[in-house]
Amino acid sequence: MLKRKIWAALLAVVLMLGLVGCRESGIDDISQNLTQYTIEASYDGDKTVTASMQVRYVNAYDVSLSELKFHLYPAAFREGAKFRPVSERELASAYPQGVNYGGIEITRVTRGDEAIDVQIDGLDEDILTVPLASELRPTSSVTVGVDFTLTLPNVRHRFGKYGSTVNLGNFYPIACMYREGAFLTDPYYAVGDPFYSAPANYQVKLTVPNGLTVATTGAATQESGETHTTVTASAKAVRDFAAVIGEFEVTTGQSNGTEVRYYYATDSDPSKSLQAAVDSLDVFSEKYGRYPYSTYSVVETAFLQGGMEYPQLVMISDALSPEVYRDAIVHETAHQWFYGIVGNDQVREPWLDEALAEYSASLFYKWRPDYGIAFEKRVSDALGSFLLYCELYKDGGKGDTSMRAVSEYADNMEYSYMTYVKGSLMLDSLRRTIGDTAFESALKTYVTQNYLTTARPDDLICCFEKASKKELKPFFDSWIGGKVVLFA
Repeated sequence: MLKRKIWAALLAVVLMLGLVGCRESGIDDISQNLTQYTIEASYDGDKTVTASMQVRYVNAYDVSLSELKFHLYPAAFREGAKFRPVSERELASAYPQGVNYGGIEITRVTRGDEAIDVQIDGLDEDILTVPLASELRPTSSVTVGVDFTLTLPNVRHRFGKYGSTVNLGNFYPIACMYREGAFLTDPYYAVGDPFYSAPANYQVKLTVPNGLTVATTGAATQESGETHTTVTASAKAVRDFAAVIGEFEVTTGQSNGTEVRYYYATDSDPSKSLQAAVDSLDVFSEKYGRYPYSTYSVVETAFLQGGMEYPQLVMISDALSPEVYRDAIVHETAHQWFYGIVGNDQVREPWLDEALAEYSASLFYKWRPDYGIAFEKRVSDALGSFLLYCELYKDGGKGDTSMRAVSEYADNMEYSYMTYVKGSLMLDSLRRTIGDTAFESALKTYVTQNYLTTARPDDLICCFEKASKKELKPFFDSWIGGKVVLFA
């Protein structure tokens, strides 16, 4: 996710930083053993979405499971939630018309053909626990059905409605990850992107009133009736599914066989925005490995922050200035590799994808000088902004360590500087230390070796060490651990 405020700070300082194989065969091979979500949902045109979901859950772990757990992220938007998705500082921006509530109601759960009683628990009554009739062994599967109703809050956020636009990010019950003997049931923290999920397959039908356009993850078809239109989207091997509903114009382009779609309502120069999406997809495909999906959608929408990444779809805030808007498109496109193709625990190790996405946005201008943005100046501006931040806030938070979970940051500003800005400066120092060839080779290897799996920091470090033939763990420890700041 790209934070609008961090980019505003950076601009202030400026004025005062091929996947191997065929696309289709690679995705098809991986998707054969993944969990399958089948969702049918209907939007009433106002504030309600009713949905029915069938999940064929595949146990991808090396232990047997006696229950399943699902995140209910929309519960964070209800009145009385302990963990609110918007910080106090950002309430006015998120709720221009006053704080408003929404949420999710689970109306029925089935296991196979049997209706069952379930438990809503978690730190904030945001986890659906489904008991299993017998232990689910590794590689085995079970089918669970969940009927639910969403109430949309009036908010400029990942989930909610503002004006005629509806953002459906993290809107359905999604399986919790399992690690070290337990399910990870983190709530919806207000800082960062508090999500962590595994690749799965999706078949989603979304019915909306005629006159509305739907952007989705995956390849989509639509069928219109007298009053409603049904969009059917299919996506294989993606970590999440998102949709945006609105009164959009649509323009399209191509990038190496991927259809790039740009949805907009107020953009005065949509061709430039579409071109930024196409060009960044082209560049990152060349440098990191070919984009494996057939569609990629960029959506101008009501959103609190600068942008938000989902597989095959990104949200870009309609409140950004033209210069920052283009940067947001490039940053979120980089996330298609770092978070999308190579996953990571965005709750506990958020710097891993954010640093790579942010520095990739800077490298884009180095690799595409025709955009007229000086790469070296961009990096030096980031350094100036970071040093100014450290001077102003050196006594706050937990110092300058980036090795912490999103819940451990004081606010989104601290999070942004410690993950985006400091992380990108670290990568620039590393690139200048080991050279462009080793740096780019390491990133391509990182993508290839962790293709549609979950990476840890040591996986990235190992790729850089092999490419450079240098011991780099101390370098990363000093930067991420906050013990020392090195500018090579």
